[in-house]
Amino acid sequence: MKTTAQKLNDEIEVERLWVTTRQGRYVFLVMLPFTVLIVAGLWQTASHSLLLSWAVILTAINAFRWIVLSHYHVHKQALIDNVRKFKQLMLFAAALNGFWWVMCQVLFLDTNDPANVLIIAVPTITQVVGVMLTWFTYFPAVLVVNIPATVAIDYFLLSNGDDRYIVPAIIFLMLPIISIPSSLRLAGMLNHALRLNFENAALRRESEEKSILLETVLENMAQGISMSDKEDRLHMWNQQFVKMLGDAGPLVSDNADLTALLAAADSSAPMRSTVDTSSRPLGSKTWKTYQLKNGKSYEIRQSELNQGGRVLTYTDITEQVKREKALENARKEAEQANAAKTRFLAAASHDLRQPIHALGLFFAELSDRVHSPQHAALIAQVEDSIAAINSMLNALLDVSKLDAGVVTPSVEPFALAALFERLQAEFQPIALESHNELRIRPTDAIVSTDPAMLERMLRNLISNALRYTRNGRVLVAARPQAQSLVCQVWDNGSGIPKDQLEDIFIEFHQLQNPARDRRRGLGLGLAIVKRLARLLGHEIKVVSQFGRGSCFSIVLPLLAKGAARQTLQLPDKVAIPHNALSGRAILILDDDISVLEGMQGLLNHWGCLVTAASSPAEAVDKLATNKLKPELLIIDYRLTDNVSGIDVARSLQKRLGYAVCVLIVTGDTGPERLQEAEASGFPLLHKPVQPAKLRSTLQYLLNKPASQSP
Repeated sequence: MKTTAQKLNDEIEVERLWVTTRQGRYVFLVMLPFTVLIVAGLWQTASHSLLLSWAVILTAINAFRWIVLSHYHVHKQALIDNVRKFKQLMLFAAALNGFWWVMCQVLFLDTNDPANVLIIAVPTITQVVGVMLTWFTYFPAVLVVNIPATVAIDYFLLSNGDDRYIVPAIIFLMLPIISIPSSLRLAGMLNHALRLNFENAALRRESEEKSILLETVLENMAQGISMSDKEDRLHMWNQQFVKMLGDAGPLVSDNADLTALLAAADSSAPMRSTVDTSSRPLGSKTWKTYQLKNGKSYEIRQSELNQGGRVLTYTDITEQVKREKALENARKEAEQANAAKTRFLAAASHDLRQPIHALGLFFAELSDRVHSPQHAALIAQVEDSIAAINSMLNALLDVSKLDAGVVTPSVEPFALAALFERLQAEFQPIALESHNELRIRPTDAIVSTDPAMLERMLRNLISNALRYTRNGRVLVAARPQAQSLVCQVWDNGSGIPKDQLEDIFIEFHQLQNPARDRRRGLGLGLAIVKRLARLLGHEIKVVSQFGRGSCFSIVLPLLAKGAARQTLQLPDKVAIPHNALSGRAILILDDDISVLEGMQGLLNHWGCLVTAASSPAEAVDKLATNKLKPELLIIDYRLTDNVSGIDVARSLQKRLGYAVCVLIVTGDTGPERLQEAEASGFPLLHKPVQPAKLRSTLQYLLNKPASQSP
């Protein structure tokens, strides 16, 4: 494939040869008189038949050249398609011409007759000079004519031996020496001129093509465009600009005042940039959004030109503005729906926690009073049901706490060995119950994390793996990767469809549980894992093949061995003497009568001296009439008419005039309320409270030094 330079050279060569085709008639008509004069001059001394034959053949050769050149001059495309053939024909005709002039000298030159020499030499010189001037466009043709003719005449003159012919011979010898370089120079000048002509033509074509392309692009752009000079006279525009002007569109013309056009379209449209451009570099841009009277919105961008003037683009962003408004409305609706959901869950959680809390209190008192073996199984079943309800509500509470930002991680070096051993011991019976093989590979790795949060994450992942695997295998392993440690939980259970790999981390989203079997949880486990990972800055990965199993990974920062702190492991349950709370004075304030009665009954059963009140006013009255001064206040966080239990607690502390412990009990799970409760500094328990936890908390608060009371 030819390059652009090669194509240009070919075009120049064709044009140069085509210039030669114009010389056919000229050469024929010029050489015909010389032929006649030679015949006339030699008629008295030469054979008439030879002389006429020579003249006819020479004329035929020149006529042949004329016909060929005329044909290619008229049919230029034939020349383009047959350059090589044309050269061959021209070279053949030139060679015949040169040969026949040599034959003229062979047949008719008489060096003893000066007149004869003059008659033949003058046309020969004319032929040499003429070939140089007419055939320089094809240099081989110059050579095959000039060299044979001049060499032959020099030979005949010098072979005569007459000293008078030495100078003419030298002159004839110099003719090709002069004509050949001259032909080359003329050819070079023509080539240069043709090259410039072609380059100019190419530039004009390119300019025209670019102009057409630019015009096509401008006309097909969705934007309106206008360009004006430093006096703001319009010089370029497209049809979109005309359409945008509306009724003022017909006023558009070359040199029209752009400011006047915009004013005619809409008098309040921005005519000029309001930004001071005197201090800004040329070519700087400004833009603004404007809404026309017809309701359409445009983004108008202005670019200052270096030579003065400006280019304005007008982009119709009406649909974009509508979409943005729709997206904003959708965002607000989503936020409102999310807030409504949060409020609903908080309210529902609070309303559910109250009776369940009371139920737990009543059941604790009942279970302490009933010790018969025949009721033990029933009591255990009720206790399991209450524990299941508590577990579900606590999962909701965990999500609310994480969303509220009241959970602060305590990141420290942590050795995984003890945790893996504890998880193996805890989940092994559960695995056997579901006919699964659980294997947790021991590790001595040390990572940087919050131990409690990491344990919660692994518990949730292992529970999920065992829950969705039957007669299979679950593997927990820690694999080092560069500066990280990847804790992985593998299972060969049911797997997760690809289109739900992200959805599984959404609250309440469960796979293969359309009946919402509570034994499979609420669908909050992975949501909690995701939130804890985000809080700790740990990456969570999941890969799964539906029907073959899944792998959940937690990427942890890996530390050098020996970095872990030695921590004291406290027992989960501490034995508290049955009469540890006997005789302790406690005030209970709760607006829910069932909770109040349940708490009062349980504390009385534990031997406490209880004062119960359902409102702040009642509490104040009973404190005023009761000589027994409370050592501890148990107050519900949200009382009747949204009265804050925190505010009531502080008021009662101030009224009592001495340091009294406060325990806040709440059924609220709303993020704002959780933040407020945590910020109060008072110990906080969430309903439903397990009796054992309530008892240990009371024991701790009543026995701690007074200086530690808030």
